[in-house]
Formats: sequence, C-alpha cells, structure tokens
Amino acid sequence: MIKESGARCVVFSCPEGYATFKHLYPKFFRKLKFDIVHIIELVANRVKSDEITLKENHGKVTYQDPCRLGRFMGIYDEPRTILKGIPGIEFQEMARSGPDALCCGSSGWINCTRVNKKIQIERLKEALDTGAETLITACPKCNIHLSCAMRDDPDVNIVIKDMTTLLAESLGGKRAK
Repeated sequence: MIKESGARCVVFSCPEGYATFKHLYPKFFRKLKFDIVHIIELVANRVKSDEITLKENHGKVTYQDPCRLGRFMGIYDEPRTILKGIPGIEFQEMARSGPDALCCGSSGWINCTRVNKKIQIERLKEALDTGAETLITACPKCNIHLSCAMRDDPDVNIVIKDMTTLLAESLGGKRAK
C-alpha cells in the first residue's frame, strides 16, 4: 500500500514499527523503495538546522530511553537535541540513561508480572530522583507500561508524556533569520 501510494518517505512515531520497517522488512522484502525515518530524527534534524524553532514550554523534564529506539536503533542524541531546543524546558538526565538506561520493564506488548512492575517502579523512582515533574518518552509502549505501574504505587507520581505530544505543544516558535 505504501509503494502504491507513491510515498517517498514514511515517518514513524512508534519505535517498534520503525525498527520493523527499517531492519526486518528489507531482509524479507528486499530494499524498500521509500525512506524510513522516526519522527524524533526528523524533528531533531530540523531543530539543528534551524528549519523549525520550538516555542517556549516550561517545566523540569527527564527522558526515558525506549529500548527499541535506543539500544536497537542507536537513537540517543536526537531526543535530547529536541528537549534542549525547547526554550524554558529544564532537562534533567536520569542516573541511568542512553545505552545504560533501565527499560520500561516489558518487552513488546506482553503481560506484566510482579517482576516487570518492580522494574517499572524502579525506573519511575529514578525519574523522580531527578526532580523532574514530567517523564518524556518516545514510545507508546513505555508510556502505557510506566503509567500502569504508577497506579500500583501511590508514592510514585509523575506526569508521563509522549515526545510527540510535547512537540505538538511546542510547535509554532519563530523561525531564526
């Protein structure tokens, strides 16, 4: 369907879909005739080149490195480029970040066990230790699993927001001249 549409580029917001199309599809269906890009790469490149300027958005945030986007795809700097490119945002790195980041505790969309929940709570506490009010992630799976874990521990309370939501809130800044 993508090929028939004539699209030259497909932009993904989900790390799982992005990794599947970027690495697995070419193995089974030969080289794809369109580019694959994650929205984080797209926006970070535009922020770096001053093609877009993000408007002011306040708050102290930290970032959850999704396993598929980070460990599997090597995308670590781009989310931080975006966060640092939003005026008014105070970005706080967690103790374990980048390649050393603790995952959200659940691989794929499988069920959550007590062990998964323990990992998720540990990660949420690590986010809280930064003093951040909001935990940003670029993965809907991380968002769901970490939000679910928060309901199980009343002592852990932080806003969890997807990076695309933060981007939507931050669009409309003035372009640099």
